[in-house]
Amino acid sequence: MRSNPIAKNRKPNPYPGRLYLTFALLALFSTIGLDYAAARRGEKAYFFSFPTARKEAAVAPVPLADSVRRFLGTSGIRPESIEELEDTDGTPRIVVYLPLKDYESLEPRLDKELRDKRASVDKEKKDEEGLTSYTWRIAGPPEESLSLVFSLLMPAAEKKEEEKEEKVAPPSPPENRVAIIIDDMGSSLEALQEVCDLGQPVTISILPLSPFAEETARIAHENGLEVMLHLPGESLSHQEGNNSTAGLIKSGMNEEDIRSLVEESLSRVPYVEGVNNHMGSKITQEEPVMRPILDLLKSRDLYFLDSRTTAGSIAFDLARKMGLRTAYRNIFLDSSVGLDFSKKKIIDLFRLSQKTGKAIGIGHPFPETLQALRENIHLLKKYKVRPVFASEVIQE
Repeated sequence: MRSNPIAKNRKPNPYPGRLYLTFALLALFSTIGLDYAAARRGEKAYFFSFPTARKEAAVAPVPLADSVRRFLGTSGIRPESIEELEDTDGTPRIVVYLPLKDYESLEPRLDKELRDKRASVDKEKKDEEGLTSYTWRIAGPPEESLSLVFSLLMPAAEKKEEEKEEKVAPPSPPENRVAIIIDDMGSSLEALQEVCDLGQPVTISILPLSPFAEETARIAHENGLEVMLHLPGESLSHQEGNNSTAGLIKSGMNEEDIRSLVEESLSRVPYVEGVNNHMGSKITQEEPVMRPILDLLKSRDLYFLDSRTTAGSIAFDLARKMGLRTAYRNIFLDSSVGLDFSKKKIIDLFRLSQKTGKAIGIGHPFPETLQALRENIHLLKKYKVRPVFASEVIQE
């Protein structure tokens, strides 16, 4: 049989193989492109991943009427002395019955509170027999308004009322007060929201160079909380904190540098009522460092609270000698982080308040600490203690 020379010399056709390879490459690139697009949108992807920015919780502004109610509640006015009404146009109307001397004390503080909220106030005085009333017509942005009526007993009528109460009611026992402070604030608005949601007069202490320091102070103030500056100081044992904490006041600094750091820290946190130390176990034992700090706080009429991060601290005694309003921490609520531990410390704090008349506890915005507070704050009623701001347990 004769062979076909043409068939013998024919080469295989490469075109189908190239076509298959082209389709395979197109499919691969399409898959990679779709995976990349999914990753950019934050959806599930197999080849790519992008870090997603952590979104902080937005905190809703507090209605003007709620701010006024909270102010009245934290000013010691009894709930039975407050009456909630409504004007004919639907505007909230809050009537407060109190003695004249209490109104004179409350008026400038409420004026300042409303100015801070950019609200305008129109006051009208009305005198009747044995009774004076002040009507505050309050308007604030955006388009919020309410009427606040203070119905005041005149001195003569007030005296008769007091005599009547003396005959009927036995003297009340001294009130046991407890102040809860949350340190290290300013890094999370979510943690701030949890503190606000407690609905109690909690004091928050803000690190001056934390990312949300100014915003945290503003929101806390709008929610009726008290604001402190958490002033960083050098530690004896926490070397990592010494190296990583911005704005740290160190042992051996000269007075000018110390004052400059304190002033810079105060400028970053608005609405500050007082200051406590962050770390600081080294500097709170050294008078040359603490004296210029306390001297500056005294000139600004701010209180100082010694966090007592060391038993050797002289800060409280020195502040008292210098004439500052001062106090010191009694209990750390989370020196060991854990839900059960914090619950036990909360109960210890309430019992100490029962025993001594007042107590100060410091915690931190750990999830376990905030959960323990949320689940056990109702024990205030059981132990018959009243929560107050830190300024209300500070000694003169």
